Amino acid sequence: MLEDALKNAFGINCRLEQIKMSGLPLYMTSERAFYNAVMGEVSFMIVTISDKEKFGAVALKKQLVQYIEKSSLNVAYYFDSLTRVQRDALISKEIPFVSLPDQIYMPFLGVMLSNSFKKKMTVATDKMMPATQCLFLYLLYHSDNDSFIKMWAAEDLGLTKTSITRASEQLKRMGLIREERSGKEIRMIPLFKGYELFETAKDHLINPIQKVLHAEITTDKEFFIAGETMLSRYSMLAAPGENTYAIYKGSEIVSVLKDMDTRWQDNTKASRIELWKYDPGLFALNGEVDPVSLAMSLSDNADERVEGELQSFLEEYRW
Repeated sequence: MLEDALKNAFGINCRLEQIKMSGLPLYMTSERAFYNAVMGEVSFMIVTISDKEKFGAVALKKQLVQYIEKSSLNVAYYFDSLTRVQRDALISKEIPFVSLPDQIYMPFLGVMLSNSFKKKMTVATDKMMPATQCLFLYLLYHSDNDSFIKMWAAEDLGLTKTSITRASEQLKRMGLIREERSGKEIRMIPLFKGYELFETAKDHLINPIQKVLHAEITTDKEFFIAGETMLSRYSMLAAPGENTYAIYKGSEIVSVLKDMDTRWQDNTKASRIELWKYDPGLFALNGEVDPVSLAMSLSDNADERVEGELQSFLEEYRW
């Protein structure tokens, strides 16, 4: 199908041969297929990107460089579908791509673009429960450990025996951990570490925000810097007009917060308060929420600048 589409687009016969790639990070090879393509006198490689991946133009640009260095060929990504925003972001970063039937941007060969976009079919993905995400973050941020005693993890996270059991079962189902019994103890063993663990799990992660309100706060107790306020500290992104903080939804402080409608109330002291499904303090450092929770809290942000700066922040983070 791809061969025929490229032939029809450029009037040149196309030959594809699937190949294997090695010597690259697992997240760049495990869920992707690779093809050597020959069209006339032009040879290049095609890398398929699944709709399940939460790709960003900044990350794909950096990965493109590695693919080119590894293959010594021009490289183009293949997408089953693209939105207009995604297409324009790829072009702005000069990232070659193909998305059938009529979105082709390969400067080394040719360009064919259309303003007609097919709708994406969404596939339901098993999402983590809040307790599961807490356990996942606990394992992620303690990557120096090869295994974790389940009872100790439950105590550190304040989870009941039932909650830790459900959480670990969900992580096992997702292929992120395995368990071993040693006497009376059950040890959880992550199957990946660091950034690789995050990349493998990210489609299962949830947005920790339960609700957002705007209120004036008089204490920093239990509040942690979050959202674009935090991201602006580590990027070129300008700080937002109002500071963003995260707090656990079950905190006693929440009950005394007075929600303001900032469209009607002229109060420059109001802050954006995110009520989280789990305690951000469990993984906070220096008064800031943890990087993965930050990323998920911004996952619904449609601003490409935020997406790009967030991706760079995660890639530069010392996992």
